[in-house]
Amino acid sequence: MTIIEHHSIKSSMARSTVPTIAGVEMWERFSFYGMQAILAYYLYSTVTDGGLGMEQTHATALLGAYGSLLYLFTFVGGWIADHLLGAERTLLTGALMLVFGHLCLSLVPGYTGLIAGLLPIAAGSGLLKTAAITILGAAFASNPGARDASFQVFYCGINIGGLFGPLLTGWLAQRYNYHVGFMAAGMLMIIGLLSYAVGRRFILKNADDRLKDVIAKPAHPLGKQDYYRTTAAALACCIAGICAVLWLDPTTISYVLLALTVAVAGFLMWTMFRSPLVTAAERIKVREFLPIFVCSVVYWCLQSQIYGVLAVYSEQRLNREVFGFLVPAAWTQSLNPLFILLFSPMLAAFFLRYSKFSPHNRTLTSIGVIIAGAGMFLLLPFTGTGPGSTPFLILGGTILLMTLGELFVGPVAMAAAGTHAPRAFNTRFSALYFLTMAIGSSLAGALSTFYDPNSPAGETFYLAVVGIAPVALGAILLMRARMRRS
Repeated sequence: MTIIEHHSIKSSMARSTVPTIAGVEMWERFSFYGMQAILAYYLYSTVTDGGLGMEQTHATALLGAYGSLLYLFTFVGGWIADHLLGAERTLLTGALMLVFGHLCLSLVPGYTGLIAGLLPIAAGSGLLKTAAITILGAAFASNPGARDASFQVFYCGINIGGLFGPLLTGWLAQRYNYHVGFMAAGMLMIIGLLSYAVGRRFILKNADDRLKDVIAKPAHPLGKQDYYRTTAAALACCIAGICAVLWLDPTTISYVLLALTVAVAGFLMWTMFRSPLVTAAERIKVREFLPIFVCSVVYWCLQSQIYGVLAVYSEQRLNREVFGFLVPAAWTQSLNPLFILLFSPMLAAFFLRYSKFSPHNRTLTSIGVIIAGAGMFLLLPFTGTGPGSTPFLILGGTILLMTLGELFVGPVAMAAAGTHAPRAFNTRFSALYFLTMAIGSSLAGALSTFYDPNSPAGETFYLAVVGIAPVALGAILLMRARMRRS
């Protein structure tokens, strides 16, 4: 094979990897956010309205716990890819689990369908997300510029799916019923699976030996005895998880997951501080990451309100009639990805142009949580004013400020997880970023149990506390950073 032919195949393979991986992630997010947009309403709507009749506080608590579980499954996905299947087969397994879960949720009625659907969807999302990032990074390992550009496309695909998923399923649920919306989410994931099945053939056929080793084979395959022990442990965890879902109420589950995720994060931090492999200089960098970690947890707790408390608020408090058309409540969940697509290029260009004057990442994350928390204050004048009393633009402003906060917190915290990582704990330290999402989601679910839309005083107290806490935290961290500089 000539050099020109080799370069042509390599370039062609790289070009096909981006649309294949970004495409399957887009369809996965399309289906997942579409399902999540109507899930809270399905849980607490009455049986006569096509729902499960769950208590509203239990429904929002379950949403928070579910988000936490999904991010915990990203660790499971990484372990499976490294020790059992390899990244590519892990991605394919995740996609198949997602299809199965969506179909169960749409076709099997009642709580049986809920459990049989949500658990595979959470596991499938965790496996697919982790494996997709691994494959995309490996395909451009020798070209950092192309790798960064490919992840921009990847992130764009996530937000395109997040934008259009709720629009489709929200309309179908309002026009027909919830199960039609869930079926649409399942069909979207089937499209994603089929598109990946086509693209993966070309990737595997034209990948060089290095790339095949990274994506097609487990990096640290298990021995026979370890495989049996792992299988037994996995089955025990599955049984324990199903028993917990059957026996514990959603509020208790959200508290259990909150305690579990905090304990895992604390154990990782403790291990790094105690390890002889971490130098004194690296320990200082780990300590400097702690404010960023806390800001990220607080932000994701706020952002998770969009799918829980603010989803309830959209249905019960928001004036959704526009020119005689009743906007589905689920459509408000498309505002966050819409604002990200609109404002992230402008903010990225601004930071790039003024990179010499860019503040420290701890300063940026502190500013981010202040902006995001301030969004809750916009809702305070409308507490206790009755159903359909809040103008649509007010909630839009709340989510806009949350989104602007995300652009200061999300990318900065993700990058900081890499730059502050001790060399001996590079991969595990990066996992802390996903743990901030898990802790934030479970914390949002636990807090949501205190939200009572039927009590003006209770609603005011909830919105004020959820807004004041991040603003106060950000202000304290900013003052602390200024005192340290002076």
